[in-house]
Order: sequence, then structure tokens, then C-alpha cells
Amino acid sequence: MTIDPRFERSVHRWLRAYPRRWRRERADEVTALLADLAGPDATRLSAGTVVGLVRAGWATRLRTRPPLRHVLAYRLMDRRVPAPYRGWVRDDIEAEGSPAVVVLSVALVVVVVSVLIPLATGDRPHAPSGSALPALFAMSMGILGRGSRVRRARGRKHLVPEAGEELTTETLLFGWVLRDRLTARGTAGLLTVGLATAGLAALAACLAAPSALGAVSCGHSCVETVSAGRDGVPGPLTVALVSAVALGGLAALRARATLRRLVPLRPVQHSRWLVAPTSRHRAMILLLTAGAVGIAWIEGTGRADLFFSVAVAVAGLFALPR
Repeated sequence: MTIDPRFERSVHRWLRAYPRRWRRERADEVTALLADLAGPDATRLSAGTVVGLVRAGWATRLRTRPPLRHVLAYRLMDRRVPAPYRGWVRDDIEAEGSPAVVVLSVALVVVVVSVLIPLATGDRPHAPSGSALPALFAMSMGILGRGSRVRRARGRKHLVPEAGEELTTETLLFGWVLRDRLTARGTAGLLTVGLATAGLAALAACLAAPSALGAVSCGHSCVETVSAGRDGVPGPLTVALVSAVALGGLAALRARATLRRLVPLRPVQHSRWLVAPTSRHRAMILLLTAGAVGIAWIEGTGRADLFFSVAVAVAGLFALPR
């Protein structure tokens, strides 16, 4: 029986209520069963079925979760949990760095800093200040940057059985496996969109910023940084931007000729497993692009002196044509 792709997407969307380990083993079976029950013309799950799936999924999560004392020891002191709950640990490690975890972590920090701490000190809750935004941005990038190397290190600590421990289906054993590598097609498209957005925003800031940082002498062997007003685009900045465009175009032509010469001779990629960019990679590029655009807006509107946008514009114009 052929399952309608829309119905399959609907099932997979609501099956997220179940743990990852449960979906790995039973998602295809449940999808086929629900398709048989719904009939050939169904394109999505009924409301009653959705409620039943979500309720059963969360009940499964609670039933298979370790006791609270083991969860706290794992969260706070990075202790190993008993072997029967190794699947829960594997799900937790695989979920690290996902956009949902980042949003929840940052939201928790905002609630603690803006609500709980003021209430504990007798103050009124307040929105995060402007100085807290860079810290939240750095925290988000830090969580998203926890890549496969960090997950492998945590897996070696928590999923490899110790002497005398029982083996489970989630046990991690050492062996030679294919290494994941991002496909060039999907990754290059994401990087191009992000780089173009950040580069053009920085270029607009370079052209519109009313002030920039400057250096003046304040005596013998003394240089002081001051804010200098701008009247048009200075010559050195124009030369830097035009040079970036020219060098980027020349580099693109050379790269194109090199690829045409080497593509028929490209070697087979042994020990590599090509995968498409994940939601974590998309979130990282989106966050970096949003940060660059935010800096460009701040500098372009005169809320801060022109500084970072110059480097972003030059780098973007140089790399974008490739």
C-alpha cells in the first residue's frame, strides 16, 4: 500500500511526542498501521488520533525516564545513569545542540535573570537589558556549536559499558564506522544565502553610517580612539570594498576553471557518509546572519560607530562570488 506523503508527514510530526529511541524502532510500523486505519484518501491524522498519540507519547517518556535522583546527578555532576536507562541518555546526547534545546535553554536563562532573581532580591521583574543580548547570543552559539566531536566524547563516557554492566540495544561499542560529511550542494546554498544577507547589510551600513571610529594622537607614543563624523564614504573604505568585489570575482573565475578540470578526476570519498545539513546547522547560520545584520543595523543607524561592518562587508564581498 502506498502512503500519501502528506499523511506520512502528519504522522511523523505527532510521533515526536514519543522518545527518539521509540521512534527509531517503531515509527515505520505505526505509520503503516495508522495509514491502514485511516483509509487511502486520508492526508492527515484525525483530532482524536492526534490526542491519543500525544498522550501516549508523553506517558512513554515519563515511564522510561530515570528516577529524579539519577537525572539530577547526570545533569549537575555528569554522572552515569544505570544501564537500563542508557537509551534515555542516548536520546539526550543526540538532542544536544538542536534548535529546540537552544531555545529552551536561552528562555530558561532569560526567565531566571529577568524574573526569578529580581523576585528573590525584592525587585520587580524586567526585560533583559541591551548588555545581556551579547551574552545570550554567545550562549546560543556555544550550545549550537556542540558538534559531533562533543557528542562522541559524551557517548564514550555514558554509553560505553563498564566492567560487569549489561549490554543493551543503546550500548556504544568501538569500531570502524563511516564518518559524516556535509554535502556541498545543500551546505553551499545555506552559506550563500547567509553570507549574501550579512554582506549586503554590512555594505549598507558602510554607506549609511553617520560616524566611525578614528584614532588621534594624544601625545608622545599615545593614540586615542575617538568618534569621528562622516561625510560620504572615505577613499580607503571605497578602495577596500571595490577590491573585495574584484578579487572575489577573479577568485570565482579561477575556482570555476579549477573545478571543471578536477571534477572528472575527483577521488572516491572513502570512510565518509554524506549527509544533508541538519536543523542545527541551519540554526547556526541563521543566528550568525541575524547577529551580523543586527550589528549592521546598529552601526548603520548611528547607535554605534562604524567598525565591525567594514570587516563583514569586505569579507562578504570577497567570498560571495565563489
